[in-house]
Amino acid sequence: MAVFTKKTSRKNLLSEKEVVMENEALQKKIALVEERLAFLEKENKRLGRAEDIHEIQNVMSLHEYYHSSFKHKEELDAIWAQKAPDVAFEEALFEARFVGLEAINRYYVDFMRNFLFKSAGTMIREWYPQLKDEPEEELPFGLAYMHTLTTPVIEVAEDRETAKGVWVSPGFITMPGIKGLQAFWHWDRYGVDFIKEDGKWKIWHFFVGREFTTPYEKSFVDTGLDNEETYELALQLFKEWPGLSGMKSKPLNAFDSYSPFKVNKLKPRLPEPYRTFSETFSY
Repeated sequence: MAVFTKKTSRKNLLSEKEVVMENEALQKKIALVEERLAFLEKENKRLGRAEDIHEIQNVMSLHEYYHSSFKHKEELDAIWAQKAPDVAFEEALFEARFVGLEAINRYYVDFMRNFLFKSAGTMIREWYPQLKDEPEEELPFGLAYMHTLTTPVIEVAEDRETAKGVWVSPGFITMPGIKGLQAFWHWDRYGVDFIKEDGKWKIWHFFVGREFTTPYEKSFVDTGLDNEETYELALQLFKEWPGLSGMKSKPLNAFDSYSPFKVNKLKPRLPEPYRTFSETFSY
């Protein structure tokens, strides 16, 4: 038969207090671990979004490099969405939107690269008969389309499945003028939606709005005052080329190029924070 003494009771009481204290200490540790895990999860999301933004910027830079070297087909295969049926390319200059890879390929590869750029070769060779194309080159010498990227505003969705971004793109081009190759300043504005495919960011909807184009030696204000259209020939060819029949859709994005007679507006629409793409607009 056990004999309980005051000493034994006091010992048991102390043990109970120690258990309570240990339990409280354990609960504090658990709360601290949960707090740290929540912080790490938040930081992981933040770092993931930062990585997304970096990758998206690289995708846009790749577009500029592909375009400047006339590798439009390679660009479509490498950095454009292949699985989204509503993948789209919109050009404010031509007042047209091309939806689906077939329509984009018809405009960006067949018309722009294989027809428009190659058509320039006939004029260039007539102006400079003393010069010869490189045998392995498909395109004529002298053409240049250099676009750069500035002032990005990029917003990644909370679900990290889509993203939106806008850029201003200063650049220069060299193309046939009235009497020969001519240099121009050319500025664009971009509004772009991106989508993840197989873990990689791809161009989904690409809007291009031209800010201005002006001869190298002429102010864009004077070009506007004189109502000159640098792309007059290109616009005419665009309207007449039969290969684009049935491929053009109505534009989604309102856009006005620079004019000395208009108030400059915020364009294109800036991206705003959103959870998933169904909650935002499309470029």
